[in-house]
Amino acid sequence: MATVKQLTKITDTADLKNLQKLYLKDWPSNCVGYFWLDNYLRWLQKNPSLGYLNFYTLDNDWQSDGLFILVHRYQLFFSNLSKQKTELELALKLLDWSKGFKVSAIHETHHYIYKDLVAEVNLQMDREMSTIMYSLTCEEAEKLEINCPEGYYLDKVRLEHADLINNLWSARHPGSLKLVEMLITYNTNVGLYEKESGLLCAWCLRLQSGFLGALEVIQSHQRRGFGLVVAAAISKAIATDLKQDITALVNMNNNAACRVFEKLDFKLIRGEHYNWSMIKPKAGGQISWPNNE
Repeated sequence: MATVKQLTKITDTADLKNLQKLYLKDWPSNCVGYFWLDNYLRWLQKNPSLGYLNFYTLDNDWQSDGLFILVHRYQLFFSNLSKQKTELELALKLLDWSKGFKVSAIHETHHYIYKDLVAEVNLQMDREMSTIMYSLTCEEAEKLEINCPEGYYLDKVRLEHADLINNLWSARHPGSLKLVEMLITYNTNVGLYEKESGLLCAWCLRLQSGFLGALEVIQSHQRRGFGLVVAAAISKAIATDLKQDITALVNMNNNAACRVFEKLDFKLIRGEHYNWSMIKPKAGGQISWPNNE
């Protein structure tokens, strides 16, 4: 009689660190899985009581194929090294999809697995977006020159600006304000401020997947190269502080963002396409972050 496979949690930090090391294979092909694990291991180090965070695998076997599913509240990421369907699809089927998920950084080789699952389980997809990937090595990022314009200064983004950032974020969704607040609190970020008024004019955050995100310049200060300034500054900060390569996902039709990264000598990683998607709760409505949590 065949043994029924089960979704099991990975709870030991040492196991998570060893799982992360598996994703160094064929760098940077598996960098997104590496950065997801790296991000949350750093978050847990800063806040050991970080809630609503679970790492899953199938039958406690993450060693053979690096299979893991990461769930943080309504956010979902999944990966395996072989990109094969059988075990990963089974693991995803065992998840509780009833409350919906925001599924992030779905690699193109995993996308067909995900789409098959959506159809088979009869999940309702709210929206989906496809992106391309740019990358800059740590060594190259450390050499970037930061040309802060006269009358402005660079500093970390402050929590008081979370509403502004969330409202202008193209990936905004129910619950994303709380996510923006956590990204500001825990991750590398850069803001460009006007010296005289203290106005936050441009910013860039690092997402949980390691990608640069929420790169924005307020409307009154556009077309002055400020996006280039903050993108360079955050790239150099990540390389200097974390000694990691820099990655960015750009919507395929966002020519302005593409130009920013190309001016900084980021390389377009051809064939590396990623998708993100929203799955609606089965009871209707939209996913959201619980209040005051």
